[in-house]
Amino acid sequence: MRDHSRRRFIREIFAASVCATGFRHVPKATACLSNEALSELCVIARQPGTSASAIIDVWTGQIGTLDFSQLPERLGRVVVWDDVRGSGALPTEIARVLFAIEEYFGIKCDIGSNAFAHMGHFTEFSLLVDALLQAFRPTRGDATGRRIAVIDLSSCGLTRLGWMHIMPSLRSYYTCIIGVDFGAPELREFDAEFRTPHGLCARALETMHACDYWLLASDEPISGRVQLPADKRSFEFTKSIHALCDCLTFAQNDTHAAIASVAKQRFASFGAPA
Repeated sequence: MRDHSRRRFIREIFAASVCATGFRHVPKATACLSNEALSELCVIARQPGTSASAIIDVWTGQIGTLDFSQLPERLGRVVVWDDVRGSGALPTEIARVLFAIEEYFGIKCDIGSNAFAHMGHFTEFSLLVDALLQAFRPTRGDATGRRIAVIDLSSCGLTRLGWMHIMPSLRSYYTCIIGVDFGAPELREFDAEFRTPHGLCARALETMHACDYWLLASDEPISGRVQLPADKRSFEFTKSIHALCDCLTFAQNDTHAAIASVAKQRFASFGAPA
């Protein structure tokens, strides 16, 4: 079965750009199909929130719509940056990723403290999540009862790592996992695997339904407009995530009511445990 996902489109565009630019200026070079000089690198970084009553962390991959700069400091932020890099000069490659995370997501990384890195097979990356969450396991008695992860499922990286690989580790730490995806109906024009009406593939639907709760966003529910330019979509999507987290913060233990309330105002649909 083919890999039908946003990640596949991104990989193909990335590969095409490398072939178009990397070999254009090297007349005697020949394309090498070997990946022996490449390795999968993953860096996970977290900036904890300042809330004293609940831990709510917003998770995203390095490629996505969410804008962390719009979120309040009381919310935690976690970035999963998985990429394909040269297998040599590992410290340099990690340093570049750490710099990029600080520049684009505003998280100042300290390896071994709030950030962990690993180069190798993507199935081993879950160990990073375990290490990161263990480092931040709460000691405050008032926070241990409510630990919520809000995941931007529409975000991704450049390796085969998916949110389904990460979710088992999240369950050992968080009491509730909420997945938010963004429907892209226009993808149906490229591939029939992206299903009606919201343009999600089978893998995206499977991941969404693996969460404790899920919400689906699209242009019209979050803005009242059918098609948004990228910058407006990012603003409105982040605004919706902000509204969701606000409801969760003040809902105390009634998570279902909080999600149902914000879903009616800002999302196309939502789902809850049976």
